[in-house]
Amino acid sequence: MTAVLARDLSAFVARGEDDRGRLELLVKGARCGACLAKIEKTARETIGVEAARFNLTTGKLAVTFAGADGDAAAVIDALDRAGYPATPFDPAQAIREEDREGRALALALGVAGFGAGNVMMFTVPVWAGVFGQELSPATREVMYWFAAAVATPCALFAGMPFFRSAWASLRRRRANMDVPISIGVILTLIVSFSETFQHGEHAYFDAAVTLLFLLLIGRYLDHKLRVRARGAARDLLALQSPAATRIDADGLERVVPVGEVEGGDALAGAPGGRLPGKAPGESGGPGDRIPANALVESGASELDNALISGETAPVAVRAGSVVHAGALNLSGRLVLRAQARSENSAIAEIARLMEAGAQSKSSYVRLADKAAALYVPIVHSLALLAFVGVW
Repeated sequence: MTAVLARDLSAFVARGEDDRGRLELLVKGARCGACLAKIEKTARETIGVEAARFNLTTGKLAVTFAGADGDAAAVIDALDRAGYPATPFDPAQAIREEDREGRALALALGVAGFGAGNVMMFTVPVWAGVFGQELSPATREVMYWFAAAVATPCALFAGMPFFRSAWASLRRRRANMDVPISIGVILTLIVSFSETFQHGEHAYFDAAVTLLFLLLIGRYLDHKLRVRARGAARDLLALQSPAATRIDADGLERVVPVGEVEGGDALAGAPGGRLPGKAPGESGGPGDRIPANALVESGASELDNALISGETAPVAVRAGSVVHAGALNLSGRLVLRAQARSENSAIAEIARLMEAGAQSKSSYVRLADKAAALYVPIVHSLALLAFVGVW
């Protein structure tokens, strides 16, 4: 039994409204549609799993179990064997991984750009032979060795994001899109060294590092787009109040994290941000945001619902009115009765709809996923047949 299976991860399985268990995981190593298809298939094939949907943008895998309880460790272990390490989804950890990946890609891109630019100093003179300015064999060989000295370390370093991903996939007897990239770069370097040792006319050190430079441009831009897409839902959720003023049974008001608010809790909504030295209810800032969907029990005020509906005109509320999380309290103190937790608020639902939109697949995307799953084995098979035929 693996270390993952030895841990009790049942606390991360939440029960949904349909009484089915739900699990959210942060999955690493996914790069393409083929990865997405493998992750979802691996999760669905785990015993007890009814459905799985992976968001390639956020790296979040949403798993639905057939019953109220599910074996989270079994899902994580299955994904790990498939080459995609997973952990219970933690937004803070996701941001750290996001920053770490961005820095690594930026550094690899810089090294590849340096190598692609400088290797041309030695390969362009060789290319100039096309225009009738042939170099002597000895001079051409010297140029190739200088090109190798520049391109080889740059290609090996810049290719590490692809090499690590390909190796992790091959160790588990699978092949992702980084496998043909890694094979192409390594074989290009090997063939180029072989040609240079044998005083050949053609070497391709520049091609290896330039290919990595172009691929890393696409991968870095893809990473930045994903960061921006993740930030849209994250920024929306950040507009919720981080804390709430809960009224205890003895009438005392205590500021608690908004995550501790439960349905049925009594809450106080001040008309302004409470500043040090000000009594509850005194205005001292731009206004408190309603921490959770709630019912007004007493008090009257005006709310700014622009965050919810886009309407900037204040809306009057009084006892009996329903208010939504994220609304800005403008003019009067309110006593509220929470109707749901903050994760079930209107803003949270909007964020979930945004994420669901990012997860939804059109018929074209599903077709691309099928093509990606066939790409690697078909391309490798054709390349092997071509090699055997030429040999």
